[in-house]
Amino acid sequence: MCPTINLGKRKNPDKTIALKRHQDIYQDKRWKRVRAAKFRNNPLCEDCLHETPARVTQTEEVHHNIDIDTAPEMAFDYDNLVSLCIEHHKLRHRK
Repeated sequence: MCPTINLGKRKNPDKTIALKRHQDIYQDKRWKRVRAAKFRNNPLCEDCLHETPARVTQTEEVHHNIDIDTAPEMAFDYDNLVSLCIEHHKLRHRK
């Protein structure tokens, strides 16, 4: 009888390609500049400010409104970004 070799789960090539594309974007100097500008211009969570009653929460994440998987050309577009706290960033990704 031959021994069985467990190769583990095979990675999804589409997911691997998307992860590489995201890493390339997040390491790009343009992303770092536009992200820093968003933090500087909007230091408070934009979703918290629109709640009733409004909350004042520090920005911890910069989120793309239009997903960069569907529109990679929007990755560095300042108008496609929103400043969020961790809680609201998680909520947006659950939707």
